Amino acid sequence: MYSWAPPFMQPYRPDVQQGNVITKEMVDQLRESMSRDQVRFLLGTPLLTSIFHTDRWDYVYYLQRGKGDEKQLRRLVVLFNNDRLVSFSSDEMPTEQMADNMILGRNPKPVPKAPPKEPPPQVTIPTSPVP
Repeated sequence: MYSWAPPFMQPYRPDVQQGNVITKEMVDQLRESMSRDQVRFLLGTPLLTSIFHTDRWDYVYYLQRGKGDEKQLRRLVVLFNNDRLVSFSSDEMPTEQMADNMILGRNPKPVPKAPPKEPPPQVTIPTSPVP
């Protein structure tokens, strides 16, 4: 950019996100012989469909950060035969937590697990003798 300008005077560059956010958990739920409606319910409307290849749906996700040169491109291709899922192939998809972090712009690091809960201490209440 301009070397004479201080960092706070740089133009604002928003993050560019396009396509379907598909997570590893969503891909793990895909099963052969699912109907088109079931796949659409699970993954959403595909970004690309073609009138020449009606049995193929393409789910594409693209992310370009406004700051820096980070770019991400992920694809999932779903193939049907007689309106039933026959096969699918995908790039490695992020977990739901990682996808949330990417969308929100946070550093996508795994969140540490909470320590195990200890049972509350037992309190004994003295009972008074009944006359």
